[in-house]
Amino acid sequence: MNTAASHDNLPQEVRLLRQKLEVIDAKLDTITFQNQHLNDSLIGVDDAAKLLGITRGAIYSKVYRHLIPYYKSGGKLYFSKQEILQEIFSHRYPKNGSHGSVPQPSMNGSKAVFDTRIKI
Repeated sequence: MNTAASHDNLPQEVRLLRQKLEVIDAKLDTITFQNQHLNDSLIGVDDAAKLLGITRGAIYSKVYRHLIPYYKSGGKLYFSKQEILQEIFSHRYPKNGSHGSVPQPSMNGSKAVFDTRIKI
């Protein structure tokens, strides 16, 4: 690219830059997609149970009730570690910013006292 671009060829130079940026953007999208899938791994029932700290039976129960995302191939269950964690994190309580009726500790002298009044 000529650094001393004249006013006359400026539209062509801008068009060329846009084309190059589109190519770079497409490559970045591809790399991002590949990295997301490389970081995610499929795990079996035993590993899913360990991840969640529950029994194998509890995993099968959650699958039966469609409470966790799963894949089935050849009669075996598989789980995306990332999808399971996202599902669990989506059920956070209390929700961000809402305190509901959760007692809030306050200091009264040297002892912590819980305020049991309901806050709405």
